[in-house]
Amino acid sequence: MPLKLGLLWLLAIPGVLFLIYSLSDLSFILGLAVSFLIFQLYFVGQRILKQFDIDALENRAVFITGCDTGFGQALAIKLLERGIPTFAGCLTEKGADNLKNVSNNLPGKLQTIIIDVTSDDSVQRAAKQLDKATEKYGGVHALVNNAGIVGSSFFDDLVTTREYKDVAEVNTFGVIRVTQAMKHLVKKTKGRIVTMSSICDRVGIMGFGPYSVSKYAVTGYCEVIRQELSFFDVSVHIIEPGFFKTPMIDPKTVQNRLDTMWKMAPLSIKEEYGEKFYRDSRERTAELLEKIGSQDIHLVVNGYYHAITSRFPRLRYQIGGDAKFFFLPLSLLPCGLRDAIFRVIDKVSGAPVPASASR
Repeated sequence: MPLKLGLLWLLAIPGVLFLIYSLSDLSFILGLAVSFLIFQLYFVGQRILKQFDIDALENRAVFITGCDTGFGQALAIKLLERGIPTFAGCLTEKGADNLKNVSNNLPGKLQTIIIDVTSDDSVQRAAKQLDKATEKYGGVHALVNNAGIVGSSFFDDLVTTREYKDVAEVNTFGVIRVTQAMKHLVKKTKGRIVTMSSICDRVGIMGFGPYSVSKYAVTGYCEVIRQELSFFDVSVHIIEPGFFKTPMIDPKTVQNRLDTMWKMAPLSIKEEYGEKFYRDSRERTAELLEKIGSQDIHLVVNGYYHAITSRFPRLRYQIGGDAKFFFLPLSLLPCGLRDAIFRVIDKVSGAPVPASASR
């Protein structure tokens, strides 16, 4: 911590100098120079701090939800490769057995725990099991809320409140449920809570209503408990990836969900949007997921790993080129300008338009 405070003081010095010199005729030039220096010091400082890991990782327990497939499974394997005691929450016995098989010869100790984050009873049973299993580690060093779903998403006119609730039950209330049941174990170690959100927590994406809403909500929850848990020296960290190719956004699966939603839509809505809009949207969604979805899931796993093991973890991790260089800058713009950019992109790319909409 002294190193980090020292860095903050170092960054503050140029700011003070800027205030002094701003009264002179050279304020503009000096302002540019000072700004450049501040940015340089910040990024150099970040690179330096990034190198420092916490000690005795082999004695620090980590619990992860959603380890059947995808990011959760990949993270569990990486932790086990580093010899870190890993408690992997899986939804199914099949998922648990698969993880055991692929990590059989790794140095870390693995224990799988069956947990359904949408069930109060399941979460409470898992918490009791975890409490007992982590006694020898003094509690849980890192609680990783990884479990999540995309669910059924389309234009709001074709989405029911049931779809919103189903997605929020996993992505939002699942995180709250698990965190409330297990954060006492993190308090014991003065550890950290790491939660999967999405870059969709910064920019609402048309056609992804339930998912975007759930991610805005879970990020809000993390922002609140980060302040509250600071009294107990527990830190809270948010992972905000862009689009990555995992089973969650498999194009065929997404198309099947769109088919079901279209079939269930009222006739009046079908007439308003038109069959062509539905079919074009169906194909466009699959194409976009195929094109923009990154295969480099190790980037997300590395972000998780840094948040778990670094002595100076970041509070928020934007991961992926689309997240860092498109969605994050876009989120900083005024709403009107951001909407205008989306409209231009839609027009240039030939995005489908509802049949009854004015063109």
